[in-house]
Amino acid sequence: MMNPCWNPAILSICSRNFHFFSRQPAGPVTRYRFRSGTFGTFVLLTPAKPCANYVSMSMETLTRAWEVLQDAYQAQMEGDYERAVELYQSSLDLHPTAEAHTFLGWTYHFQGRVEDAIAECKLAIELDPEFGNPYNDIGAYLIELGRFEEAIPWLERATEARRYEPRHFPHYNLGRAYLGKEMYSHAMRCFQEALEIEPRYSLARQALASLRRLVN
Repeated sequence: MMNPCWNPAILSICSRNFHFFSRQPAGPVTRYRFRSGTFGTFVLLTPAKPCANYVSMSMETLTRAWEVLQDAYQAQMEGDYERAVELYQSSLDLHPTAEAHTFLGWTYHFQGRVEDAIAECKLAIELDPEFGNPYNDIGAYLIELGRFEEAIPWLERATEARRYEPRHFPHYNLGRAYLGKEMYSHAMRCFQEALEIEPRYSLARQALASLRRLVN
C-alpha cells in the first residue's frame, strides 16, 4: 500500500488512472474493427496455437469468437462487469487470444480483483509474448498495489514489445513507478520520454509539471 506520509503531489500522480486499451499496428494475422468505433482502432486476433491449427479453425468459429469479444468489451464499457467476464470467458472458450485474456484482466481490475487481473495478463503473455498491453497492465496493477520495484521490469518489457503501438503508456507508468520509489530524476526522464513519443499526452505533461514543482 502507498505510504500516507508521501507528498500529495506524488500520490496524485502515482494513483492516477492508467490506460490499458491501445491501437495495434497491422500484422500478419486477421484484423477486425470494433463496431462501436470508440477508439477507432484495430485489435488483432493472435493464434493461441501453431499456425497450422489456426488455419484449420473454421472462419465461423473465429468470427463468433470476435463477435463475443466485441460484446464483452461493450458490456465492460457499460459497467456490466459480470456480463463482461462471462462473455470474455466465452470468447476464450471459442478461440483463446492474448487480447481476450488482457481485456478480461482489465474487467477483473474494475471489480477490484487485481491479482486475478495480473494472472490473466500472464496468460496473455504466454499466448503472445510480443503483445505489449499485458506487460504494461501488469506494471500498472503493481503500481496500484504499491509494488513499484516489481512493476519496473514489466513496464520495461512493454516498451520493447514488438506488437504495441502506444509506447508512451509504459514510459508514463515507468515514471509513476520511479516516482513511487522517490527516484525523481528517473521519473522525470520517463515522463519526458512519454512526451517525446506523444507530445499531446496530457497525463505525462501534468505529471512532469508536478514533479518539477516538487523538486524545485
